[in-house]
Amino acid sequence: MAIIYPAHLKNMTAGALRQVKRHGATTAAGGWCLLDDAYEQASKTSIYLKPNEPLGGYMTALKEASKDATEMTEALVKNINVMVDQAREASKRLNDCSGKMRDGADKLNSAIEKFNKVAGNTNFAETAKQAESLVNSLERLAELEASGKLDKVMKAMSK
Repeated sequence: MAIIYPAHLKNMTAGALRQVKRHGATTAAGGWCLLDDAYEQASKTSIYLKPNEPLGGYMTALKEASKDATEMTEALVKNINVMVDQAREASKRLNDCSGKMRDGADKLNSAIEKFNKVAGNTNFAETAKQAESLVNSLERLAELEASGKLDKVMKAMSK
């Protein structure tokens, strides 16, 4: 069965209901309204949620804050995904550099071992003197060739 409100209770504002609560009656609803009628009207919460009412303002602000939080969360997730991708790429590069460093260290180690074999030889001093003599001889030959005298020396030696 439908409830029929008196005409003076229709479209009562939250401010009128507050006035009825404080003073027991109001004229804000277009006529005299008593406390019992106001309680019946107050049971309808939709009038409190209107944007011009304090609770309505809070609800609007809450909806905006929820929307902003959702947008910030989406942006944060997007940035986190970008950072994770960059971390993966950096990890790959680090692994490549680490492999190159290990390879270089292995090559250096083998070169040092070869040098130690040569340097550890008992005839190292003699071998070094022979290498020095060979270098000096090659330098002299290069000087003779540069001056054009090498051919003459070769012809003289072949006769």
